[in-house]
Amino acid sequence: MTRRHSVACQFAGRVVCAGLLAVLPPALLAKPSCTFSSGAPVNFGNYEIFATLPNNFGVGSIRVDCKGGGGPFKVTLSTGQSHTFAMRKMQSGPNTLDYNLYTSAGRSVVWGDGSGTSGVMFATKNTSSNFYIFGQIPALQDAAAGTYSDNITATVNF
Repeated sequence: MTRRHSVACQFAGRVVCAGLLAVLPPALLAKPSCTFSSGAPVNFGNYEIFATLPNNFGVGSIRVDCKGGGGPFKVTLSTGQSHTFAMRKMQSGPNTLDYNLYTSAGRSVVWGDGSGTSGVMFATKNTSSNFYIFGQIPALQDAAAGTYSDNITATVNF
């Protein structure tokens, strides 16, 4: 029998975290644990629809504290309401705005769950791992005025 643990964290203006028991090898069962100890939402500020360059102002963060055996621990981000890593979508009422989240400031690898071309990050055991989340809104989207948001779940798998 194996057991795995997951810890999930929602991003929606603030960070709210919860733990979920799943499946891990019995020898590691009692020892490993991870928590989200802090975080900052990705806030892009105002989006200018006539700007010819993408909005790269969105930078957020999460800090994961892992203790015990096992590791490194995979940290993934969900697709949000778009259900795809190809292009996430924020919503304001019926209106949407394309965006994505990346593993580095170069914004070349989409932070996802490792499926397709999406990448993941890894938390180290017995230490605090700080991760920055780099957002980007592509240029020249004809978006209606409003406050756009999406809910992304960060998960630590061990």
